[in-house]
Amino acid sequence: MREYNGRIGIGAFLAGVGVGTLVALLVAPRSGEETRDFIAEKTRQGRDYVSQKASDLRGQMEGSVRRAKDKVQDAVQAGKDAYRDQVTQM
Repeated sequence: MREYNGRIGIGAFLAGVGVGTLVALLVAPRSGEETRDFIAEKTRQGRDYVSQKASDLRGQMEGSVRRAKDKVQDAVQAGKDAYRDQVTQM
């Protein structure tokens, strides 16, 4: 059996929220203009939220890449030092 992936659950939850919101908008007692304004505002909020989360993720990834790069450079330097030590002992 496949291992449960939390991201799938979150995605399904968000899709359910979206469908629920859409149904609520369709049956809500608002004028067309009010509904359009509401949808536009929620769309802007959603776009801003996604943009912020993408920025946060990008920052986390940059930090992870920087740490991995530092580890590789440290390992290369350790290899060079070990090689140099072996050569000088001969």
